[in-house]
Parts: sequence; C-alpha cells; structure tokens
Amino acid sequence: MRPFHYHDGQREVQREANSLKAADKLSTWVGPVADYANEADLIVLASADANTLHVAALSGPAPLATATADEGEITVSLPGDLATLLPLDRPWGGIVINPATARRSRVAGRPTPNGPRIDIPCTVAFTNCRKYMTPTASTGTSPLLGSMTREELALDDAWVVETIARGETAFLCTVTPDGVADVSHRGGQPGFLRYDPAARSMAWTEYLGDGMFVSTGNLRQSPRFALVVLDYASGDALRLDGEATYTNVRRDRHERVDALLQANEPFPVQGALEARVHTATRLVRFCHPRQRVERRSRITSADTTAVQHPQ
Repeated sequence: MRPFHYHDGQREVQREANSLKAADKLSTWVGPVADYANEADLIVLASADANTLHVAALSGPAPLATATADEGEITVSLPGDLATLLPLDRPWGGIVINPATARRSRVAGRPTPNGPRIDIPCTVAFTNCRKYMTPTASTGTSPLLGSMTREELALDDAWVVETIARGETAFLCTVTPDGVADVSHRGGQPGFLRYDPAARSMAWTEYLGDGMFVSTGNLRQSPRFALVVLDYASGDALRLDGEATYTNVRRDRHERVDALLQANEPFPVQGALEARVHTATRLVRFCHPRQRVERRSRITSADTTAVQHPQ
C-alpha cells in the first residue's frame, strides 16, 4: 500500500491538535485490514457524487467479504448486488467492523465488477484502534443488503428524536476533496449525540482518537456529511444529512508523537462537531438487528494502550 496522503484540511486539523508526528507515523500503518474484513459482521459503504452521498450496508454472519493481501496490495471482494445501491462509476469508501471483538478497518477504492462479485482494489486501507465501540453482534443468519426502503421523516419526528437520544453507534460519512467517500465509526454512551430539532442542529463531542483526523479534516474541505445512527432493536437506521464544522478543543502542551494515549477518563474531549441538519431519513432494514454482548466491555481511552491497540 502507498502511504496515506493527507490533504490540506486534514493537515490543518493535525496542526491545531499538535499531532503531525503521530499522523505521519500512521500514514504508513495498514494493520490486519484483510483479516478484519473477513471477520466483519457489518460493512458500511458510501459513494459520493456532486449532489448525493450514497450509503449502503451489508450485515450478517461473517464472512460478508472476501479480502486478500498480496505483496502489500489489499483487495476486498463484495456481493455484486451492492451495485444496485452504489454507483459503479465512483470510488467506494467504507468501514468493515465487528463491534463484539472491537475490530474495524477503513477501506476505499474503485469498484471493479468481477462476475457475481465486485472487487475493491484498495487505494486506502488502514486499521483503527479498538476504542468507543459498544459490543454488539448481528442477529442475522444470512447476509442482508440494506437499506431495503427509505422513508423521509420530519426533523421533529418522535422516532428521529428517540433514536438519537438512545444512540450508541453511528457512522459518519464525509468526502475528500477529490470525491472519495469515507465512513468512520462514532460511538459513546446514550446521549453523546445531541439534537435540537427546532434549531435543526446536531452536535457531539469528538473523543481523543489516533491523531489522523481523517473525517474532521474532510469536513474542513467540504462540510457536507451524512450521519447514520443504528437502531439495534429493529435494524433500521436514522440518516441525517447536512453540513458540519469541527473545532479542536484539546491542545496538548507537548507535540503528540504516539497514536494511542491512555487518559485519566474514558471519554476525553478532543474537539466539538456542530452540524446543521437538512433532512432526516429512516433507512428501513439497513442491517440485521444487533444484540449486546454482555461479556464484553467497551474499550475507552482509560484502558491501557496495549488494550486500545488493534489485536
């Protein structure tokens, strides 16, 4: 894999957070992307054109994807039916994730039809840390491609408000300056997502991460976003579309070199994201319903860096 190339928006946020050295170290970090893709029970993908962020999900028992790593090049192979939800003439970006084992990786590349499958030869592939994921497992017994249907909702609809209030797992979709979609995980305890339907505003705290600032850097270049919030019980998801701004809050005294830091609190503040919401959509059967894995605990910044590290 080629080193990850940071654009100006990402560099801007890294400078504000004093994390340039940490980001540079991670630019060549790939990690076990292929292994994590093969173990994922949820894959969320997006593709962007000038006016629309297309979002799709694949859920169910692993393996949902067939991923290979050959001489440093990673290819993720997915069901061809995804072409009914995502355009083939634009790059696909996404996240392969198994929250029960706290394993997730980001991938992106141009989709290439290959018989009944679609291959993504990855131009972007890196493994994220294990923090902030609520341990859940898919209840599905077969692969599900979602969403099945979409329902446009009023911004003050009761289900919208309730889903945000109890939300613990969300996916933030953003776009790079050259039009490549990115999908990142956002997680926390219920209430970490804050919503004011009357003001059409959305906000949440960005917790201490790895110092790359991929998603928030994208927002510096293009403020449009889609946030997908899972409803575990139904498998439906709430999609909010709008424009967002990111402000860095945490400024360490010393330059940050290490990607992972142990903090005195589980959810240390890194920054603040504030958004103007334009539309709300219910994605019906976005994924299989998910059940909590009670024997697992959420990994946070209060854990040691050895626990936070992908494993």
